[in-house]
Amino acid sequence: MFIPSSAALFVAGFTCFAAMVWGVKAHFRRTEKIPAGTKLISALSLAGYLIFAIHLVFGAPGEFWAFAFTLFVLSLALFCWTVSSTRHTPPTLAFDDDTPSFLLRHGPYRYVRHPFYLSYLLFWTGTACTFSAVWPWLVPAVMISVYANAASREEGKFARSDLAAAYHAYRQRAGMFFPRVSALVPATSG
Repeated sequence: MFIPSSAALFVAGFTCFAAMVWGVKAHFRRTEKIPAGTKLISALSLAGYLIFAIHLVFGAPGEFWAFAFTLFVLSLALFCWTVSSTRHTPPTLAFDDDTPSFLLRHGPYRYVRHPFYLSYLLFWTGTACTFSAVWPWLVPAVMISVYANAASREEGKFARSDLAAAYHAYRQRAGMFFPRVSALVPATSG
């Protein structure tokens, strides 16, 4: 039986997933064809989403469904904020081998170096929190490792670019996936 919490989670999860698909298709730049790593992320994401949706349709959400819903809302809000902040200078797709020509430090990039990946991680964590079982955590675990690999590769591209010094300074202020406390708390003079 499809209960209201299932419907809310299904709509919120679908909206997040659709936004991610839209990002790959319409927002991110690519230098040539879609990189193999991006294709891998897309395939894993589709499989993970289908597992979530099918389990949600045929099973009942667990006791943390409201927390999962909140993570979906946060994921979508961060995704939209990041898209808005990059609409004039969209980043390239994950695993693209371009040489960076600009450094984003505004919007959510002021706090984290990879806000798109953080929004995806919030989504995948939400899918796992939807159910009262351990096995749904396999999908976020796999996705975390893939996003961490992609983020490390992107950081390596900056280290080899003309922006290396600026990126090094930026790394001191902004966390990879989670904000540094120093970025959240304004400095006080004393």
